[in-house]
Amino acid sequence: MNVRLKYDMNFNAGIYYNDQLHMNNYSVRLWMTTNCKDPADQNTAFKRLEYFVYSELDSTIFINQNLTQQCQDFVDIGLNITTMPDEPVDQLVGIMLYHKLNAVTENHIVVNEIEIASTHGENITYIHGQNEMSLGIDQPEWWTSVDLSHCDFDSATSDKVVELTQSSVWRDLEMTWADSTLESNLDNTVVFADFKKPHED
Repeated sequence: MNVRLKYDMNFNAGIYYNDQLHMNNYSVRLWMTTNCKDPADQNTAFKRLEYFVYSELDSTIFINQNLTQQCQDFVDIGLNITTMPDEPVDQLVGIMLYHKLNAVTENHIVVNEIEIASTHGENITYIHGQNEMSLGIDQPEWWTSVDLSHCDFDSATSDKVVELTQSSVWRDLEMTWADSTLESNLDNTVVFADFKKPHED
């Protein structure tokens, strides 16, 4: 049985836009469908997407990858950056999340649609779904990599970069799959669920 899920996430990040650094508060809503039989793998997939957002993207700085000098300046002072193929507007951040979260869950949970809004974006909600093409966007390789990568900037001075294989990074975090067998197709039986965060009643 496949279960349809709705999950809300909030995180803070910086955006470097028009030569200025702004702090931004993002609200993200995910519409998902489970796509594996083992509940343990469903939980692992859910933990992976949470870990990526809250441990890698929270407090990062979204920045256009073409601004290499500014990227270097941020790296030199020890800031965490997330490089984007264009200006880091909400719509592009949402499209990135759609692809990256589907990558890290490895099809055990499918992100069907994502909604994103932010305070800096005047709380306008942008929506991206599985039936839409990301045309005209030069997608970085890290968008579809299974690991935690979120930057393709090659720093000339940083000695903090550690190369990890895709399998080892999740193994070290104890987020590997218990059951590698996926259902080949989403079945037609649908159950609606709305999971709450642990601190919510």
